[in-house]
Amino acid sequence: MRNKYEEAASFHHLLRGIILIGFMMFFFKLLLTHDITLLIAPKMVVFISITLLIFLLLGVLLILRGTSGEAHHYHCHCEREHSYPSSLMKSVFFYLLFILPIITGFLFENNVLNSSVATNRTIKLGANSLNVSQNGKTIPGFQKSTSSPSTNNSASTANQPEPLTESQYGVLKAKLLKTNMININDDQYVPMMNIIQDNLKGMIGKTITTKGFVYREKNFMQNQIIVARFGITCCVADASVYGFMAKGDVAALQKDKWVQVTGTIEQTQYDGSTIPVINIKHISTISAPEQPYVFDVGIKIE
Repeated sequence: MRNKYEEAASFHHLLRGIILIGFMMFFFKLLLTHDITLLIAPKMVVFISITLLIFLLLGVLLILRGTSGEAHHYHCHCEREHSYPSSLMKSVFFYLLFILPIITGFLFENNVLNSSVATNRTIKLGANSLNVSQNGKTIPGFQKSTSSPSTNNSASTANQPEPLTESQYGVLKAKLLKTNMININDDQYVPMMNIIQDNLKGMIGKTITTKGFVYREKNFMQNQIIVARFGITCCVADASVYGFMAKGDVAALQKDKWVQVTGTIEQTQYDGSTIPVINIKHISTISAPEQPYVFDVGIKIE
């Protein structure tokens, strides 16, 4: 016969195993629907896949242990006694901390970051002072942060762009300086924005097309908006707002509405800095892209 402590241990093993299986199923749902890329950068998905397998393995082992009917003794040599919650209320409170996230994860849809989040994040209009990567390491002091080379005009929901090399960045810069019409694509959003800011005098008068959601700072005039995108490096927790200021007949546009803007590049002063501003010639509302975020992955030093 097992004593009460052994019965309680079996119950807690079983419940903890079920919780781990619940998290595993939630991660599997995110991977299956590709909603995982609304929470983390695609380069991190492999770690979620590994975590899923670990949770499955540990969950099955705990469930088997909790249903085996055998007494289990532990000798971890940590010189302290291990115990379970001493009352029903403590157990309920403790396990609800894990169960509620699983339930809400299945019941509610994932939301894309919007203006309500942007008000509490760094707004990057033009030049950024971020770091670059070299052989997977971060090098402080390099004053550009960019995305990767790609011929596609939309970012993949499955793959994150690789960093541009210095030579590729130089080719992109020469191309933008030479052309009179600039189309900001998702894969190269951050480097194109940086090049325009760093070479603003040479960009004035060029035609530019970009897309994003409507965002307004509190001190904006009625004819001013930011055509914004959230840029992430690792996950939504580190997301920053990237974008171009635009001016025109935009007073009636609601915040968070996705738009495509075409206009000419001018310059203006904002918050003590000289930044590009788009003088809108044409604006249209569009649907949010499948991958609403852009990725800032740095420049690889050769």
